[in-house]
Amino acid sequence: MKTKKFLTIGILPLMWIAYFIFELISGRITNSEIFIGNVFLTLLFALVGIFIYNFTKKHEYGLNTKTLYLLFFILLILDQGVKLIIKLFFFKDYYGFFDEFLSFNPIINTKGSWLNARFGVGISFPTLIVLNLIALFLFLEVYRYYRSKDNRDIYSDLSIIFVFTGALCSLIDKVFYGGSLDFIGVGDLFIADLKDIYINLGIFFLILCLYNSGFFQEEDNTSLKDDAKNLKNFAIFIKDDVKSGFKKNSTT
Repeated sequence: MKTKKFLTIGILPLMWIAYFIFELISGRITNSEIFIGNVFLTLLFALVGIFIYNFTKKHEYGLNTKTLYLLFFILLILDQGVKLIIKLFFFKDYYGFFDEFLSFNPIINTKGSWLNARFGVGISFPTLIVLNLIALFLFLEVYRYYRSKDNRDIYSDLSIIFVFTGALCSLIDKVFYGGSLDFIGVGDLFIADLKDIYINLGIFFLILCLYNSGFFQEEDNTSLKDDAKNLKNFAIFIKDDVKSGFKKNSTT
């Protein structure tokens, strides 16, 4: 229990510290204001972790289907609604906070992804859209496969909701805005949006889900043959799940 509490409170700050160190080494953190601001963000993420720990402790065995759908629509409407308002009324505005460390700075990131923007990977827009669609499908199937094994916990529920919503918002952005409408500026490091927060939270909950299911505590090393069998079982599940979906649609 103590380990789970430590992980829940500590993973988000550690994720941010890892990114902070990367940018520090790459030379993009050049003044004390940005350094101090990142320290405060690290502390903020720890507070978020405390809130999440208390929440997940109360809902250890997951959320009901109605609540999951409600959370999904709230997150989706929040991200897209805020962007629509910004695009219509505030797109040319700029507001700086905390000595410009944080800012409201709307842009259309036409590069389509953080990898393209940060490292110039050069993945084309059509490819990104296809990858988005594949990711949405796989995220959903992995979650359904996990649940089919009688696994039910709050971490898997929150992971799929945040990752799936983030990926869907990313797809909507690419289709309707020609890129990501980002507006949350952090120093000179990056400009993000709510879906970026969703995806990072989804990764955070995935780590907790893996820990909770004993993935990191597995003592028996599986063979390559076992891994291949597991992948085959997953592929069979996907095929059957898709067939089942088509059958339901054809009968309605």
